[in-house]
Amino acid sequence: MLTGFTGLTARVEVAVEDRRESDRIPGPFDAWRVGSLETPVRIYDLGLGGCFVHAMHEQEQGVIVMLKVELPEVGLVEMKAETLYRRPGFGFAVRFIDVTAEAAERLERGLKAMQRGARRHD
Repeated sequence: MLTGFTGLTARVEVAVEDRRESDRIPGPFDAWRVGSLETPVRIYDLGLGGCFVHAMHEQEQGVIVMLKVELPEVGLVEMKAETLYRRPGFGFAVRFIDVTAEAAERLERGLKAMQRGARRHD
C-alpha cells in the first residue's frame, strides 16, 4: 500500500501549474500548422508562452513547428513553436520560441481582449 500518495499528486499538480509563466485562455481557437501544406488544427489552453494543439497526427518532442492562430480582434498570428510533450490521440503541447516583436504584441493584445470579454460575462 502506498502512503502519502495524495500529497504527492497535489505537489505534482502545483509544480505543473507553477511552470506556466502566463495566464491561459481555454479556447478553442482555429489554427493551421504551416509546412509544405497548411494543416488545420484546433488550439486550446493558449497563453503568451505556448498552447496545446489538438491534432490527430503524432508529433515527437523537440520538433519545431510553425503555427498560425486566428484570434479575435487581431486576426492571424504566426509563431514558431517547439513541441514539449504529446498525448497520443489528442495532440501535443508547444512553447513559443523566437517570436517576433509584432507577433508577441498581437498575441498579447488578443489574449487581453479575450480576458476583458470573459470578465464582462462573469
